[in-house]
Amino acid sequence: MKISNIKEFLNEIKTPNQLLNYMENNITYGFVGNNGKYYDNPDSDEWNDWYSVCYVQNAKQLLKSHIGICWDQVELEREWFSHNQFNYITIFIWFSVEHKNDYPTHSFLIYEDNNKWYWFENAFFDCTGIHEYNSKTDAINDIKEKFFSYAIENGWAKPEDKGLIMTNEYSKPKDNSTVQEYLNHVTNN
Repeated sequence: MKISNIKEFLNEIKTPNQLLNYMENNITYGFVGNNGKYYDNPDSDEWNDWYSVCYVQNAKQLLKSHIGICWDQVELEREWFSHNQFNYITIFIWFSVEHKNDYPTHSFLIYEDNNKWYWFENAFFDCTGIHEYNSKTDAINDIKEKFFSYAIENGWAKPEDKGLIMTNEYSKPKDNSTVQEYLNHVTNN
């Protein structure tokens, strides 16, 4: 059952597990372009338009489109975890280089519950789920390792690139941020 109304969404989804189940079954990985087009095939030539046409959706927009990359999905997660008064943080991870590159990036949310930290993940396919850690530091370090391994396995990074990985906690971005506006916000650059 797809929900398009944020109020209904917040009332219907009661637990992190229900949120994950909803997102797994109703959110397609892709992006919405400022041209109104939905892009859901990363292997298509059209996906190359990402930098120039993609914008970051807020929670309400994602519930209407039901398509989003990790950047968008974290905004829906942020809305739900905030509404349910969890202690949570959103983090951006990337390879910090000063030149144009094809390194991956990722946004994710971790939250605290009963003195444990949990990585809530729907968009990093190999890691979909809710993962438990003893501390925030343990969570972030594990995610960094998985992110780096993923980049190596896909040929986007080399072993010597590990020192380039950076993480940054970030606040809610402004609505309809362009790719560059979003990157500036999440990297504090």
